[in-house]
Amino acid sequence: MMIIITIPLLLMTLVASYADGWRVGETIDVSAIRSVVVTGDASSVRISTNADEPYQAETRGRRDGWFSRWYSSWFFSGCEDQSQMRIDGTTLSIAVASTRWFDLSDCSPEVRANIPAGGSVEIEQQAVMARFDGDFSRLGLSSKAADVTLSGHASTVKIDSAALRAHLVYDKLNADETIDLKAHSVDSYLDFGKPVPVDYTVTANASLIDSARPSVAGAKPLVTIKAEYARTTIR
Repeated sequence: MMIIITIPLLLMTLVASYADGWRVGETIDVSAIRSVVVTGDASSVRISTNADEPYQAETRGRRDGWFSRWYSSWFFSGCEDQSQMRIDGTTLSIAVASTRWFDLSDCSPEVRANIPAGGSVEIEQQAVMARFDGDFSRLGLSSKAADVTLSGHASTVKIDSAALRAHLVYDKLNADETIDLKAHSVDSYLDFGKPVPVDYTVTANASLIDSARPSVAGAKPLVTIKAEYARTTIR
């Protein structure tokens, strides 16, 4: 009887382990990836393009609630990650899934990836805290609430969020930069690193613009901000 039970269980484990070539908790090789798509539940996303580090991606759970420091003493279960990753050609798709709603640990999903420079990222989540470090062709984001930080370069940034905080700092300019921010309320800081001409337009019912430079029509970077309430700093 023991053999009859054990063999099917072993076969099920092997199928689950190798069905997609990746198991929860493992890193995945993304050295051939040119685009990343993140969907699903709210999460923290951090994507870089550091050539000195392995090109890998992973998802995990992080405890950050009131009960997190004592949780391990009370319960045996870990901070389970239920997200899924899939590679189709040169696209990495990540479906973020949070842990059980009744988990007192407040286990938050995290996405971490280091991809080759020049790739694109698309995020569609209800809420997201995203940090991008490096060189990207496009950063696209759609959300109800978003906190976005860029340190490096992105040719195109397009964000649509009800509530948005954007902190974009460029370390180089290629005269091809387009930044399009759309939100109900937006707090944005844009730093281009040097006194270059910028074509910027802010359309809002109430706005505060802090910029020592005039808008130059036809220049790049091209910045467009549309919101009900906008506070914008351009350096």
